[in-house]
Amino acid sequence: MSNEQDLKAKALALLPGFKTELGEELTTSVPDKQLLKFLHWKPDINRAAERFRAHVQWRNDNGWAFDNPHLLVSTDKQLKKLTKSQFFIAPESMVSKGGAAVIVGRLRKNDMKDGRTPTEVCRAILYTIDRVLEREEAQMNGIVIFHDLNGLSKNNIHPLIPKMLTAIIGNFPIKISGLYLLNPPLVFRVFFTPIIRILFPKKLKERTHYVDSIDDVYNIIDKAKLLKEHGGELDFDPDTEVARHEENEENDNFGSLHSCIA
Repeated sequence: MSNEQDLKAKALALLPGFKTELGEELTTSVPDKQLLKFLHWKPDINRAAERFRAHVQWRNDNGWAFDNPHLLVSTDKQLKKLTKSQFFIAPESMVSKGGAAVIVGRLRKNDMKDGRTPTEVCRAILYTIDRVLEREEAQMNGIVIFHDLNGLSKNNIHPLIPKMLTAIIGNFPIKISGLYLLNPPLVFRVFFTPIIRILFPKKLKERTHYVDSIDDVYNIIDKAKLLKEHGGELDFDPDTEVARHEENEENDNFGSLHSCIA
């Protein structure tokens, strides 16, 4: 049995005990596939229950994130627009050499001058993370985040965005296997380094890397799987990707963390 098969089998075996541990905190509307995300994150009933409770509390304290309005590209025009802008994407074909799902950030495509708010930007990022966490490779092997910071300007960032997003640390069933920041300009290093030092847990600090050459990224992700602009073969079409998400939403064929709260 492979490590992934072993983890899935262990999570399934722990599921009844996990439900018992949550007891009255668990509404019957939470699908098993959502509960299993927490057991895939940590196959330990107490740790998984602690993370589930933290997620529910975070959601209750931050209604803007998933619930007000509902995080759906099929009903939220601004979310759809920002998702199509490609500043934060997760092509299904892109996995790391270690088998983790890959998210690619290109903040130069996040134009804050068009009036978008930090909350709207964070919702678009959370939407992509939510879709990635549906994927088996993300649940089993984690997520690698590769940020290409070439062309970044002050018009692409806002101090509230990292503050709002770092709050997901410790509150989501997400394993970040690595965070790679390519060619960060000085303004980004000055802006982001204190956030890493103060807010990141020890393990995530150790997995965060400033890299100055795309060749360093090739050590983590096969070159051919990357976007063409990074030397790879992938031609990503955001319209097709968003249309697929819309269809899944309208047919109720997707597994959002939204359902963790009734």
